Amino acid sequence: MTAVEQTSEETRAPFTDEWRAAIEHAAGCLACRTPGTVCREGQQLLRAYEEVARQTRSGGDE
Repeated sequence: MTAVEQTSEETRAPFTDEWRAAIEHAAGCLACRTPGTVCREGQQLLRAYEEVARQTRSGGDE
């Protein structure tokens, strides 16, 4: 691993994986891209991201 890669890994937000999973799902999911529809998996991924982001902002594991 190069120094640049290592630095970017170390400074990456702890909720990046959750955000990426939610965005990648939404990009390929017709229900997520259609206004007025509900996607259970998309909602679960978004909730997981929101929870990790909330914990990160509060500074601890709740």
